[in-house]
Amino acid sequence: MNVLAAWWRFLLIAVVLIPALALDLPPLVPAVHRYDAQGGSTFRLPNHIHIVVDENDAHSTKDNGLTLIPPTLLDFAQTFKTDIETLFPHTSVSLATGDVQKSSGDTATITFALSDSLNTTLADGTPTSEGYELDVGPTRIQITGAGSKGAFWATRTLLQGLVLSGGQFPSGKVADQPDWRTRGFMLDVGRQWYPISFLQDLCTYASWFKLSEFHVHLSDNVSPQGNFNAYARFRLRPEDEALAGLTPHLNETYSREEFDAFQAGCAARGVTVIPELESPGHALVITQWKPELALSTDPSLINLTVPDAIPTIKSIWKEFLPWFHTKQVSIGADEYNASLADDYNNFVNEMSDFIGRESGKTIRLWGTREPSNRTSVSKNITVQHWDFGDDDPFELIRSGYDVINSEDSFQYIVMKQSGSFPQSLNQTRLWDGANVDTGGIWDPHVFDRGNASNNPSITYPRLKGAIMAAWNDHGPTASTFLEAFYALKQGLPVVASAGWQAASRPNHLTHDQFLAAYPTLEAAAPGQNLDRRVPSKGAVVVDYDLTHVRPSASGIVRDQSGNGYDARLVGGVLHTPLGSKGHNYTLLLRAKLGGSPGTLLTGPDDSFGLAALPDGGLTLAFTSSNITYLLSNFTLGPDSAATREIVLTGSEGGTSAFVDGEHAGDFQTSIDQTGNNLAAMAFVAPAQTVGGKDVRVEKFVIWDGI
Repeated sequence: MNVLAAWWRFLLIAVVLIPALALDLPPLVPAVHRYDAQGGSTFRLPNHIHIVVDENDAHSTKDNGLTLIPPTLLDFAQTFKTDIETLFPHTSVSLATGDVQKSSGDTATITFALSDSLNTTLADGTPTSEGYELDVGPTRIQITGAGSKGAFWATRTLLQGLVLSGGQFPSGKVADQPDWRTRGFMLDVGRQWYPISFLQDLCTYASWFKLSEFHVHLSDNVSPQGNFNAYARFRLRPEDEALAGLTPHLNETYSREEFDAFQAGCAARGVTVIPELESPGHALVITQWKPELALSTDPSLINLTVPDAIPTIKSIWKEFLPWFHTKQVSIGADEYNASLADDYNNFVNEMSDFIGRESGKTIRLWGTREPSNRTSVSKNITVQHWDFGDDDPFELIRSGYDVINSEDSFQYIVMKQSGSFPQSLNQTRLWDGANVDTGGIWDPHVFDRGNASNNPSITYPRLKGAIMAAWNDHGPTASTFLEAFYALKQGLPVVASAGWQAASRPNHLTHDQFLAAYPTLEAAAPGQNLDRRVPSKGAVVVDYDLTHVRPSASGIVRDQSGNGYDARLVGGVLHTPLGSKGHNYTLLLRAKLGGSPGTLLTGPDDSFGLAALPDGGLTLAFTSSNITYLLSNFTLGPDSAATREIVLTGSEGGTSAFVDGEHAGDFQTSIDQTGNNLAAMAFVAPAQTVGGKDVRVEKFVIWDGI
């Protein structure tokens, strides 16, 4: 059974669970600004549907946002076609350009066109090309965008409604547009390695909820604490050999081709990548390359008075500016030494001028209070506020600065553990904590939950929107890359909803509506499988029995689960058609082990096997991103080459192991590298290959659930 067939059955169940949605507009995320019902009829997705893109608009890239690579209206329609086919495999879809006014006879039709007469505006009255109208009739749907991206957002509204209503959408007219241009999220890629495919999938997921920006924090370091060799990374691979010292770990970098494809993939779903190259603070990766540039008091800070300091930073930007397909980039400029305020202000102004001359781009930086009576940051620089200790966002707005809200009390998370910030967004605070006294839903105009006078109205044009931030303060060993998705996945739709529609709007999404819609929408988000779902007819996902198979045999091993995931046995190793099984899962492996370290299971995200302990014994271990996590308080025992039954259970909260019916332990990692501060590790089940050198597999089963 394939993923699409499984999803179709899920949709039919949804119709049973929410029968009223066939006639009422379901709780979309984000909610639409206006919906007018028409006639009480319903559009029902047929076996075949025809998409027509207006021949005069098909190649339009109209977009007044930040992207420099806007897709055409036809490109967005093709993405929509793919998504329909993915979510509704029983519906075939054709697509053509033509005259959208012509009748299509009895064929159900969805048309795409653009119009300058929509006059959609942001909350501050600024025109936006992200607005749209969606006119739904029993057999015909008309999508009209203020720009190509606006038409694409209309398809998200339509698809969400179809998903929530089992392939139906109530007849009526939707008129919709965002209240803020910047509706984004940031991921700290500098202190944790993320495969570029994972970043692309995150973009795709975020797009499902109409987020517009993915701020990628591409360089950083863990706190040095006196260690000049602390973990520090720069993630882009320079082509100029003069910059080679910036990236000694090439296997942890993105090539230009990879980064280009990533940006294009995000743009194809309406999301603009905002790259950040951090300096002059958080710059240990630069001072490790050129130690003479470091401040004597803190090696992670660049001494801007050293003659080669600013030329070095400019050389980095000169190399990578041509890579970036956005009108605005971030230079970071976070948490510098306040006693060097004039050096700092002069630096950011010089970088703003340099980047503008080189590329025509503007810059943004993190809010950093630099007390000076002589210099200030130029007002053509956008400030990304994150903490009142570093700036006063409303005062910045009143002074003429564009400001983005990343207020840490609402929008910061730190992976795994923090004394200051949660590990996923505080849903209670977002839904009913905008003010400590009166409560209320948060949106981007709320900076201060304790003093409303510090918050501008939603109509201030210099309030550009909001970006939530996910940080990896504890470095690469604290989490797997998929754990970032678990931390982000419920928060992203909430901040997307808040950025699309201010809390004061009459149709703003409520918490109850979100809770009703989110589980279904999260599971349905097309174009990615970050949950690593594996379709199954029942609780048993896959079941291989090799008890009576000769160790040297080769050939097909039948899957006894009924799902048809037959494997090939080659040299004693099973090669399955699966990759990883996401949470929740229970995995059983019964095998005669070889008695030495080695791999037992592999997958695209992690692997599992036996590893040596310092005392020479063997234990169980997962490996993810070339980092091995030992089950350190467990030893396999004296007869490590015997037949063993290993059971693994996994949830987003952690991974446990059982050996021969006894609990062997839970996988944990040391947050501070002392062994005293531990956090659980959530590994997916690797299921691509089963077995290894000198290992005889007898039984392998994966169940859905724990």
